[in-house]
Amino acid sequence: MSAAGLNISLCDDGALQRAYIKLILQDYESRCGVRFNLYEFSSGEELLEKFNQNPKLFDLFFLDHRMKNITGLETASYIRKRNKVCHIVFVTASEEQEDFAAVSPLRVLTKPAQPAAIWDILDKVSAEKISPSHSG
Repeated sequence: MSAAGLNISLCDDGALQRAYIKLILQDYESRCGVRFNLYEFSSGEELLEKFNQNPKLFDLFFLDHRMKNITGLETASYIRKRNKVCHIVFVTASEEQEDFAAVSPLRVLTKPAQPAAIWDILDKVSAEKISPSHSG
């Protein structure tokens, strides 16, 4: 199973939260023998700056909702307008989860995200990257 080359964006203004998800991703990598290209961002603005350089770079976005300045939802809306096929996952303590439907997230996980839920997402996105279900 080779999911090598999955480009993952991890955006959360909390360094501990980023470190936690990064550990889950690294555990998945070692268990499954894969390598991800992980990009970490502490704000939506930082993420969008990288995104604008190449809107097709990321396969999967893990976004916090409540961040300084622009929210995860605003960040996701911007991304979704320019990339319809990427996967967006919110990892949030926010209660207003129905608000996220507008950007068609793959999942909305409540903090702290459970490793099994993140692994399920990685399985799904990896499988899709290897054999895309849509024809170009």
